[in-house]
Amino acid sequence: MSSTQVSLGCCAASNAQTQRFQFGLDFTTVIPTGDFSKNVTNNGYGMGVQFLVGLGRMPLLLGGDFAFAVYGSDEHVESISETIPELEVKVRTTNNISMPHLVLRAQPREGKVRPYADALVGFKYLSTDTTILSESTGEELTSSKNLSDLVYSYGFGGGVQVRLASAGNGDISLDGKVRYLRGGHAEYLKEGSVRRENGAVFFDVLTSRTDVVTVQIGITFRF
Repeated sequence: MSSTQVSLGCCAASNAQTQRFQFGLDFTTVIPTGDFSKNVTNNGYGMGVQFLVGLGRMPLLLGGDFAFAVYGSDEHVESISETIPELEVKVRTTNNISMPHLVLRAQPREGKVRPYADALVGFKYLSTDTTILSESTGEELTSSKNLSDLVYSYGFGGGVQVRLASAGNGDISLDGKVRYLRGGHAEYLKEGSVRRENGAVFFDVLTSRTDVVTVQIGITFRF
């Protein structure tokens, strides 16, 4: 082996050892499964962010993962009051799911293509919010939380990172992953659960486990 090849090999190994951190951003699709899918028939869409730290020389990383998605929404325009029918506002109701998790990842430190496996434990926070906005400017005037619930969550998943480019001592990778996340029983609302009849508001509250599959694709920076 030539001295040049030895030098390049040493540099690559050194670079892999110094890349202890991963920071990722991705587009997230949340797919209800099990009893949750019987109540919520549409997918949720949102964003995710992760930050992980390598554990010494082991092919392990530990860190945090946060994903947020909207799985239902409703929007309509109505008069601000019966006595002022000419003044209209926009009423927007959104059904949201937030998923903060602690992540333990097993992944090789080197290679252009780096598959990985994740174990996760954390929470799911389901909430439905109604916001009143100005019809003319879109400015938020007031908001109210209709219902919220916090339950435990845990699961596993896997993915693969494909290096796209080098960036200083780090690199930028295309990152795709799929996860199955079990969730505890929660009370929640879905699209259409907020009904308005004769000036009164009714909430059709649902309850079930909150199991989901998430499909995520984005960019990860390793440094």
